[in-house]
Amino acid sequence: MAGEIKVSILLAAAIVSIVAVYHVLSARFPDDYGDITALAAERYGVDEPLVRAVILVESGYREDAVSGAGAEGLMQLMPATRAEVSAKSGVPDDGSPRSEILMGTYYLRSMLDLTGNVRDALAAYNAGPGRLAAWKRGEGEMYPETRAYIDRVLTARRIYSLL
Repeated sequence: MAGEIKVSILLAAAIVSIVAVYHVLSARFPDDYGDITALAAERYGVDEPLVRAVILVESGYREDAVSGAGAEGLMQLMPATRAEVSAKSGVPDDGSPRSEILMGTYYLRSMLDLTGNVRDALAAYNAGPGRLAAWKRGEGEMYPETRAYIDRVLTARRIYSLL
């Protein structure tokens, strides 16, 4: 009987710990637009945890995010890129979370198609496909910021895969 009680207490403690970790991770790794990320991921054939991770790293889920380079929105597209993506994808550039996530995911899909792998697609998404092509030709080395960006996105993707 005493052994069963100890096992029950240990099991309850483990469950409480798992729930606590889940809540901490959920708070640090939000998914405020889950219905939209699911739609975008399905529409463009991109892993949904990857879409969520890009949003987290690019904008911290802030709709009004603007980078020093001029990238805007949840998925931080540059103005020229967003205009091109809007035209190609048919997604209106209206600044809504839906259009931001659909356009960003469309662009991410195009980088995946261009490069054939996630790491290179993230490098192209972050620094531009032309810069990635130059690095591949041996013209300079990948920016440390781009390497860190890739690592942060892939880490967040792993965590989102667990949530």
